[in-house]
Amino acid sequence: MKAKHTIIVCLTAIAGFTLTAHTAWAQDNTEKEVPQKVETPVKVKHSAEWYKTQERLWKAEIDKNPKNEEAWKNYYKAVRYQSWFDESTEHREKVERIMQEMAKSIPDTYTLYIMKYYHKGDVNAAPEMKKAIQMRPDNVEMYPDYVSYLMQTGDEELMADILKRWYNSGTYSPSLLNYAYNALSGMKANSLIFVSGDSPTFSKLLVQYGKNLFEDIDVICMSMMWAPNYRKLICERLSIPDFEPIPQISSQEEADKYTEQMMLHIIKHTRRPAVYFSTLMNVPSFKDKLYSEGLVMRYSEKPYDNLAIKRKNFEENYLTDYLRESFLPESYTASANKFNLNYIPCFKSLLDHYKQTGNFFRYNELRTLMLRIVEQVDIPDEQRQKYYEEIDR
Repeated sequence: MKAKHTIIVCLTAIAGFTLTAHTAWAQDNTEKEVPQKVETPVKVKHSAEWYKTQERLWKAEIDKNPKNEEAWKNYYKAVRYQSWFDESTEHREKVERIMQEMAKSIPDTYTLYIMKYYHKGDVNAAPEMKKAIQMRPDNVEMYPDYVSYLMQTGDEELMADILKRWYNSGTYSPSLLNYAYNALSGMKANSLIFVSGDSPTFSKLLVQYGKNLFEDIDVICMSMMWAPNYRKLICERLSIPDFEPIPQISSQEEADKYTEQMMLHIIKHTRRPAVYFSTLMNVPSFKDKLYSEGLVMRYSEKPYDNLAIKRKNFEENYLTDYLRESFLPESYTASANKFNLNYIPCFKSLLDHYKQTGNFFRYNELRTLMLRIVEQVDIPDEQRQKYYEEIDR
């Protein structure tokens, strides 16, 4: 039975960019005219006006003290995140000027090293990033950027150290870690999985390096395959031929097509026992060769009984108590809830199977779990009702 569920689209690049954000807009506390920390919208999403206000307030702090590193960082981010609301070149040109001014005002500083990489997202354009990591290895706020940088360097020892520190900090989403564990737990040993975006990548790496689980599985982040260093490292790690040079890309359609070509190249040359796709990725054109096994889809040239594997994953491999109730604080509420909603389309066929075969104990168990997931998500009532209808359809 092939995968028929709706896939949650995830196209964003990894190094500090968004996959999901809080559903409820964070309250804009600008009445006091006090500059506030500007965080990635992955965690807290504000209005365009809020970012404009923070741009003005942090620029005022820089005018008071041009050596204020915190002000430079927040000023840059406030301008950069405005481009998410306005795709004109104005903000891109402004952040370029900010980087030039920052280099003059705070040279040879931790903040400048970090922001150079954040700005370019290229290890070759920011060789000082490793120096910054060694200067402040326990800067929790920067762990996503640390890891995205290290994934491109091949410095396995330092990456393992940072991922272990990140996991031990207890700051990452427990729900996303549970989701990543479940996705990995149903996969064959020594296999590989294609993912895209920050949360699907980081959560799996944290399970591997933080808990030392499923270390034999290769997590291939397609968002980063456009980075030459990362692409070369993947080829070396998988012992496969290099890719053809990336062609001139002029549209999203062409980018998607080349991404598929890269995945097919890996599938063709790898000798791994199985290749999987995250269900949070775009559905590729060869979706007829992808079979749902729960939270992952397996690539296969021939049909097989994937429903039996999906059933085993749900009944034996997946840990689902966190979907019913959790006593751990969740700082990634919107991201976690959106991920959890993916259980519904992923396991709808299994729910129908239980009903058709008269296995009402498992049917009620899975249906109750799905209903609980929908209840916990902060979404409009109309959308919530659609999920209820999908469950009982």
